[in-house]
Amino acid sequence: MDVFRPIPVDVIQVDERSVVDLFVRHEDRLVSFLEKGGTFTRDHLVQLNRHGCTRVYIRGAEATAFERYVSTYSDRILTDPTIPSRVKAATFYVASTHALRNAFENPDAQQIEEIKKTLHPMFRSIMNNEVLLSDLFAITEHDFATYTHSVNVGIYATALAIRFYKNDRAVGAAEMERLCYGYFLHDIGKSRVPLSILRKRGSLSEDEWKVMRKHPEWGYTRLMETGHLTEEAAYISLQHHERPDGSGYPLGMKDIHPCARICTMADIYDALTAERPYKKSMNPFDAFGILRREAFTEFDHNLLGTFIRMLGPEKDVIH
Repeated sequence: MDVFRPIPVDVIQVDERSVVDLFVRHEDRLVSFLEKGGTFTRDHLVQLNRHGCTRVYIRGAEATAFERYVSTYSDRILTDPTIPSRVKAATFYVASTHALRNAFENPDAQQIEEIKKTLHPMFRSIMNNEVLLSDLFAITEHDFATYTHSVNVGIYATALAIRFYKNDRAVGAAEMERLCYGYFLHDIGKSRVPLSILRKRGSLSEDEWKVMRKHPEWGYTRLMETGHLTEEAAYISLQHHERPDGSGYPLGMKDIHPCARICTMADIYDALTAERPYKKSMNPFDAFGILRREAFTEFDHNLLGTFIRMLGPEKDVIH
């Protein structure tokens, strides 16, 4: 049985041949829109726009081929000031998902460097572009696949760090960019977790949890070994499941780096609002209610306030 993935229409290049079959949703089923090898024309785009289609669908088995195709032109899109921000956001989302997929499959120094190359132009763009940030929030896919979760957390955490440290002169753009890399790679240790555990539907057994709880240490070790990122990025991987009351893992530490707490907020929020095979997504209001209970310190409460304001008016999210 085919599994389908939604992709933003904005990433499809007009007057180029499609590298995969494209489908659209009609009522409760998917129907063929353009076959692989067919040219995506402006008429196709007009037709999709006329019916309000912002996404088309591809087979999950063809996701890697499609992501690879988008990555070949992502630099041009991301660095062109004339390209609309929504197109940049969609292109970045697909390209960064592809880079993270490669990194999880082979987390060596070369793949880490590729992720930095993918993230760099987008980071520079979002530093002073609130519209682009909004477009990135809108493009996030609410599923819990390892790669999309890592991209979502990277987007939320980077945006949160930028907002939170906006008036702190001690944290400059270069430092913020280094943290950005760590946020997108926070779960890289899961590359060592068996797929049978990562893709399991339902709760993990105690033995499976013992393996899963090792991923922060595995991520820290991998990022330190590559030598391509700062220690802060490795600390994000190591500490993003730690809690200030000592109840977290893998070490049960209480003295947690602030950059890791930022990642924790984003990680929990995306996990709660994601759609899973065995669980419906939680609405933002309820998700922020749980995050309030995770806010152990004054730093956490200030951080949460920034997060709520970032994603929407406080009165619309939580009381």
